Amino acid sequence: MAVRSLDHVNIRTADVPGTAAFFRDILGLEARIAPGADHIDRGCWIHDPDGHPIIHIGPLDGRYPSDDMHPFIPARGSGTVHHVALECDDLDDMIERIGATGRAFIRKDYPPAKLTQIFVMEENGILLELNFHMEAH
Repeated sequence: MAVRSLDHVNIRTADVPGTAAFFRDILGLEARIAPGADHIDRGCWIHDPDGHPIIHIGPLDGRYPSDDMHPFIPARGSGTVHHVALECDDLDDMIERIGATGRAFIRKDYPPAKLTQIFVMEENGILLELNFHMEAH
């Protein structure tokens, strides 16, 4: 058996609605209430276009199964995780959407990998790498 793909990234934050809005309004992904949450502002899963929940967003005071083994200590930014990369399409639309927010971003073209990358921080200071395959745009 082998690892097949990234299942999801979990973000614990004091601002669940703000973080969800970033992924929904800027990246264009679907936000749904997380299983077991009483409101989307208390737990949100961000779904890719195929309906897979790829980003889980929970409140700082939420209870996780891993908390008994490894108690959660809130932090800001990516910490030891340098960044989260997402495969994207429609580079021009994404640049326009991010630009409309006034949010800073960096574009890097990487021809050896036939890739254009956008680096942008989400609401909690987590660095996102948005990857666009050059053939796709």
